[in-house]
Amino acid sequence: MDKWSIIQGRVVSEKALMMQEFNKYEFYVLADATKSEIKKSVESIFNVKVNDVNVLNSKGKIKVFRNIIGKKNSKKKCVVTLKEGYSINL
Repeated sequence: MDKWSIIQGRVVSEKALMMQEFNKYEFYVLADATKSEIKKSVESIFNVKVNDVNVLNSKGKIKVFRNIIGKKNSKKKCVVTLKEGYSINL
């Protein structure tokens, strides 16, 4: 897998922005990416040292709109904790 294709984007929310004060950054990643692949990808793209990687799988919710049933996509997120003294400038 290519290091650029593993990380699909960053999570933009209040919680994600508040976690940046503690050197924690949240990204959307590929569904079949492993923790070690995510760590290598973040280290090579942003030139930082990663301390820890936590992964969250969220299932897609079923939504109903005007008697039409649909489903949102499932997503995989990761929370990357950086070592002391490193930061990502987003």
